[in-house]
Amino acid sequence: MKKLCFTALLTLAFGSLWAQQDPSRDELSLVLVKPNVGLYFPGGDLDERFGPGAIVGLDIAYKLKNNWQFSVSGGHIFGGMVRETDIMRNITTPSGDIITEAGVFEDYRFRQFGWAVYGRVGKVIPVVGPNQNSGLLVQLGYGIMQHKIWIETPRNNSPQISTEYKKGYDRLSNGMSFNPFVGYQHLSDNRLINFYVGVDFHYGLTQNRRTVNFDTQMPDTRQRSDLMLGLKAGWILPLYKRDEKAMLFY
Repeated sequence: MKKLCFTALLTLAFGSLWAQQDPSRDELSLVLVKPNVGLYFPGGDLDERFGPGAIVGLDIAYKLKNNWQFSVSGGHIFGGMVRETDIMRNITTPSGDIITEAGVFEDYRFRQFGWAVYGRVGKVIPVVGPNQNSGLLVQLGYGIMQHKIWIETPRNNSPQISTEYKKGYDRLSNGMSFNPFVGYQHLSDNRLINFYVGVDFHYGLTQNRRTVNFDTQMPDTRQRSDLMLGLKAGWILPLYKRDEKAMLFY
């Protein structure tokens, strides 16, 4: 009796394993988890403020059998090049230094900091790739983009750029953003190598959200056109479903 039960359990286990969806022959409906990274060059108004940067993010997508995909995505925008460096000219020495309470120079740095969140719709067109779930991936996203100048002060010993006063210089800006993407999505037949790569574009219609900029003593109410164009790549973790009918057969 024990041998019979053990044999039955093995049969069910192996039956369940092989009964899972097969990307080599099936058009699949499944969830795709996509960690990603992209390298970007700025354009429009963003190019006047920042240099090249990067985005590290995560997409969660649901792919239908007809290859339409619906997803939500978010990413952290960062970079080390800030071109708008004269924002604190009214509190620095002629050489550009800030003096702390102790009478020494403050060590400060500028960085790019921000995020973007989108809802996306797209489709896989299987003109190339190993199966019907791979091919040209075209997507359009709509959401929110935000960015600011991150003022880093390791000593944090200067009242004129304390946490609260930094807000008057950081140029915090946000607004709605459009995000088209064209690339290639690959779901391998053996389910081991799954990735996507392509050209990613962000078009943000943003505006400064601070009441006043301390250096100009005026509000900034103009509409910004912030552009980012880059190459985005990510790994795909597909969550395959089990075929209940196949499991019953086994």
